[in-house]
Amino acid sequence: MMSAVLSNPSHPKYGVATIPFPIPHDQYTYCMDLLEALEIGDAVKADCKVVAVDSFFSVLKRTEMLTVNVEELNYLAKRLDSFDTGEAAQFQAMAHKLELFELKDLINLTFCCQQATVITDFSDLAAIGRGHYMNLHGGSASVDELNKLDGKGTARQLIESGSGTITPYGVVYDNGMKLEQIYDGRFFPCYYYKPNVITVAVTS
Repeated sequence: MMSAVLSNPSHPKYGVATIPFPIPHDQYTYCMDLLEALEIGDAVKADCKVVAVDSFFSVLKRTEMLTVNVEELNYLAKRLDSFDTGEAAQFQAMAHKLELFELKDLINLTFCCQQATVITDFSDLAAIGRGHYMNLHGGSASVDELNKLDGKGTARQLIESGSGTITPYGVVYDNGMKLEQIYDGRFFPCYYYKPNVITVAVTS
């Protein structure tokens, strides 16, 4: 889905490593060895300088030149890898609107950006209205609800509210979305990216 060129911010002369994200399971050890050779890739510390990012999610270019934690970058990539086109627009537009750069904030955005409405094409007001209605109701609605909905009227009301923000990814309406701290910077929220053989919950 994406690749990042990483370097050691303290020793740029060590060179760089190009790592695919999410890191494929069968390449994880190899990728960690590449980073270890540069004396970076700690599981906890932010010790990887992002030299360049190549991704469909162009908003991630704003992480370039930041020093990040490789596991946070990998987790973010896993989250984004599951997004459809609509969620991708919501994520990118809200990241731009909120001027988010830090991986912790971008990770948290993946859990709530679905509340926003992004308009990329104004030609179908009925579809815009239906999409907006669903965004306001947790992403779902019954067939009966949608049949009764005045989609065009809902879209016009949204557009005429003047609350939209123009971004490179469309006009975004946050719908009161709050960036909640689902990820606290220490413990990743449980996320089943691929089937697990076993899941263990540990408490103190």
